[in-house]
Amino acid sequence: MNELGVGVIGLGYFGARHARLYAQHPAAKLVAVCDKNPDAAAAVASATGAEAHAEFTELLARADIEAVSICLPDRLHEEAAVAAVRAGKAILLEKPMAHDTATAGRIAAAVEESGARLMVGHILRFDPRYVQVHEAVAPERLGEVIHLRAKRNGIRSTARRLGPASSILFYMGVHDIDAMQWIARSRISRVYAQKREVLGTGNEDALYAVVNFENGAIGSIDYSWAWPDGLMNGFRAALEVVGTRAATYLDVTDQGFYAVSDAGTIGGDTHLWPEINGRITGDLADEIDHFVTATRDGTPYLQPWQEAFDAIPVLDALAHSAASGKSVTVQR
Repeated sequence: MNELGVGVIGLGYFGARHARLYAQHPAAKLVAVCDKNPDAAAAVASATGAEAHAEFTELLARADIEAVSICLPDRLHEEAAVAAVRAGKAILLEKPMAHDTATAGRIAAAVEESGARLMVGHILRFDPRYVQVHEAVAPERLGEVIHLRAKRNGIRSTARRLGPASSILFYMGVHDIDAMQWIARSRISRVYAQKREVLGTGNEDALYAVVNFENGAIGSIDYSWAWPDGLMNGFRAALEVVGTRAATYLDVTDQGFYAVSDAGTIGGDTHLWPEINGRITGDLADEIDHFVTATRDGTPYLQPWQEAFDAIPVLDALAHSAASGKSVTVQR
């Protein structure tokens, strides 16, 4: 089969990695990349052999591009995603789908009206640890879900870097909302959240919540961007699920790799997007491979975009609850 012609819109931390992964994929051809920053666009184009554009409209107008990755900040997703839909491109949209339910709904409406192909980049769907938890808690093994607990903590410099451009919920928390609903086989229906803001980063320092699922399960969520920057790997995450027959848990506080010197101990990425022998591997590489293969072959994406959409009303409800101090019903 012919190579899938691909473009990448937005060349920040993730967009640059998307571009490299397409460039190294045997069934894809990275045709063009786009960023408002001409230096970023030129650097990625030079490294990958792609052409550089300053405006995504120029990239989307190209007939030799069949699919695009959109890796812009979440508040900029709508314009680019709707334009890509109208241009007839298959879309890999980095998570979250959008920064609020109303915006996600407009993207969804454009997709439904046109029949465009959309995949949202929820990387935990490609993380073997989370996939094995999902399999381990199948109803025939777990029984009825009693409770779930998700933890995702990061460092304060990330909150400072993003500032008001994103939030602890939409940048980081969306991972666990999607994972919890997927693993519980049930949607979250009601939330009660509290938050703390004392470090002056322009973002929440911590947010804790209790959530109710439609199947009767209860859950707890522990989010923090208050850890000092010395936290190994820059993040800690955990998940546990307890049912009437069995239970399962995972802890990704570290990646299983340590380098020790007199200055201290550091870790490294062995799962998400590690660079091994000059190539990006791991969960992100598997995600890109799935998008390329399924798009080229016309097969369904692993996660229907409707499930990715389902996380956004929960995030809105958590934000409203944390602001009001009251429990909030999720509005879908």
